[in-house]
Amino acid sequence: RTSASGSQRSAARFPGAGAPGKAVNLADLIRRIQPLRVAGKTDIPITGLCHDSREIKPGELFFALPGSKTDGNRHVKKALTGGAAAFLSELDPPPPPIALQACWIQVKDALEAMALMADSFYGQPSQALSVIGVTGTNGKTTTTYFLESIISACGGVAAVAGTVDCRLRGALLQKSPNTTPISLELIKLLARFRDGGATHAALEVSSHALALKRVETVDFDAAIFTNLSRDHLDFHKTPEAYFLAKARLFELLSRVSSSKKNRVAVINADDARAACLKRRILGCEILLFGLKNPADLRAENIAISLKETTLDLVYKDRRFPVRLSLVGEHNVYNALGAAAACLGLAMAPDAVLRGLEALRRVPGRLEAVSEGRNFHVFVDYAHTDSALEAVLGYLKRLPHHRLVTVVGCGGQRDRGKRGPMGVAACRFSDQVLITSDNPRGEDPLAIIKDIEDGLKTAGLKNYKIEADRGQAIAQAVSSAQKGDIILIAGKGHEDYQILKDRTIYFDDRQAAREAINET
Repeated sequence: RTSASGSQRSAARFPGAGAPGKAVNLADLIRRIQPLRVAGKTDIPITGLCHDSREIKPGELFFALPGSKTDGNRHVKKALTGGAAAFLSELDPPPPPIALQACWIQVKDALEAMALMADSFYGQPSQALSVIGVTGTNGKTTTTYFLESIISACGGVAAVAGTVDCRLRGALLQKSPNTTPISLELIKLLARFRDGGATHAALEVSSHALALKRVETVDFDAAIFTNLSRDHLDFHKTPEAYFLAKARLFELLSRVSSSKKNRVAVINADDARAACLKRRILGCEILLFGLKNPADLRAENIAISLKETTLDLVYKDRRFPVRLSLVGEHNVYNALGAAAACLGLAMAPDAVLRGLEALRRVPGRLEAVSEGRNFHVFVDYAHTDSALEAVLGYLKRLPHHRLVTVVGCGGQRDRGKRGPMGVAACRFSDQVLITSDNPRGEDPLAIIKDIEDGLKTAGLKNYKIEADRGQAIAQAVSSAQKGDIILIAGKGHEDYQILKDRTIYFDDRQAAREAINET
């Protein structure tokens, strides 16, 4: 076990790796993988790793990755012109002149090879950190915020990589284009955490990341499973495949080759997949958390208002009163998951509680934007029917006049969840405004029709359609009455709208504030 205030592990680093600007011999990097074929000299220095031909620098190794939109093999010549010293690809070595100018490494799986070589090049950074991975359909971001707060309260140095951004010591390092970066970028980021003095790293681990082997070389100390509901079936195709992708995190946690001796699997005992997931875990301590089923860490006597949540946290027959600034039963689950992981990693209970109570807000997660008015407006990232039900279920139980929801669905994503999202919104709300939410390459009206079809099938009529998201928010706010609660769902912290031909600036919070100021 490790305590947050303990010193960093001394990692058995790959020789010569990890330091910025330090070259590594290509032959040493190749030893970590099993190439099908190597054509060219391998006794050469590699000064860096790159998977984007537009960013290649002289002396670097270029990963020619297959992709759904483009293929890195189409950009080999550009990378060569940029000074690439070696290439890794799933294709056969090309004919001269490319084959004569740089080493060509052919592998069966380029994504797996890239993860292994990046881990070697940067000195296996996860071995020098206590790494906590968080997976599940909903709650990953808030759970990592709780982890960050707890680690800091326990005297550790926290780093976070997730949907909102990447942070070290609470300071922004970079915005996040993906929940979990591609393996090369993730390993580079972990090295930056390590070299910046972090003791712990909290990572959001998406199902895409697990399926695409982005975290294959990360040695985890703890893994948290928040919950599972329908999402991303456009990518995974079936609910079972989606679950198996999530379960992969616990297979990585359990693997015998891990450098971590004491590992903790943290599972939501109230989720239907909990028992199935438990059976897949070997060689790790398992901690269950929940509100309903038997669990190692439980919450009792929960009281929720618009401003705070109070509860008793029960752990090992001890009862601890807790006052959370975050509201809603779903955030009780997020707090329990984070607390269970930190307690499993031997952090002091009193410090864990201080960390839970110290977290004041999470961007775009039930974020209030209507202070000083006689109605309430919240912005939330909920973009699945289960997340909507959780948030609206909490709001509906609070004293209010009407509950009004603004919601849409993303384009070029799982079409099957559009109807259920509309149904969830209408069943829990008095009035719903159906609008656009990152339509991407699809016609916004076609997406809205999919939502409306689900509503018609369910016989629900308490909705209006306004395709312009800004207008939908303005309508909801301008019609607000005393005691109303307005939820603007789907985008949360995002400050953009992805259209067919461009991405524009758009922030639900700003749009809501502007509408409020005009009322």
